[in-house]
Amino acid sequence: VKDPRILEWCAQEGRLLVTHDVQTVTKYAHERVRGGAQMPGIIVIAQTAPIGVAIEDLVLLARASEPGDYEGQILHLPF
Repeated sequence: VKDPRILEWCAQEGRLLVTHDVQTVTKYAHERVRGGAQMPGIIVIAQTAPIGVAIEDLVLLARASEPGDYEGQILHLPF
């Protein structure tokens, strides 16, 4: 599935997208935000991040967040 379609599905379902794709997904996410389209948020995990660190950061975000906290944002992990 193409990136714009994935982002549209995430917006319709109110889901954050977790990805390693820094180049194309983030490009389309910025386009959605500039165009005024809903973009519930993206979490980009560095390909070089140790899996344990990535999981710990995702758990921290899940525990410290409320629905909608990351609307229109692109976060990069690890912190």
